[in-house]
Amino acid sequence: MVGKNVWMWTTLVLVCALIMVSYTTIYYYNEYQKYQSLYGDTLEELKRFRNYIFVNILIDYGNGTKEWHNETLVPLGATLFDATRIISEPNYTKYSFGVFITSINGVGGDPNHYWLWFIWNSTSKSWEPGPVGCDLYILSEGETLSWVYTKF
Repeated sequence: MVGKNVWMWTTLVLVCALIMVSYTTIYYYNEYQKYQSLYGDTLEELKRFRNYIFVNILIDYGNGTKEWHNETLVPLGATLFDATRIISEPNYTKYSFGVFITSINGVGGDPNHYWLWFIWNSTSKSWEPGPVGCDLYILSEGETLSWVYTKF
């Protein structure tokens, strides 16, 4: 009889634990869904007011490592230089003609290596070199750009 009581109490404890774990799981799943929805609504509201735009930026470190920053939120009228400072830690030098990026996230400074930027041309499906300095290029909604650490 004593062995039967032990199994009954063990089963009761396990059933209570299962109920508590199930309740906690459901609670946190619902919280996740709620905050995911609020985040999506906030992004849509920002887009609607047109104070911000979304751009996609690739950082290619030249060693096989590529880092995408998709749907990066930047202020309307921001330059590629502004967006680069939002997604990374660039080192740069300002000249009278513009900004020269010397490193991004600590990568740079190697002899005969430079950071170049490109724009994705969706019509020709190819990367095209940036037409002006990164501090002069005004970003457009949905644009895809890249920084590539290139050896010459």
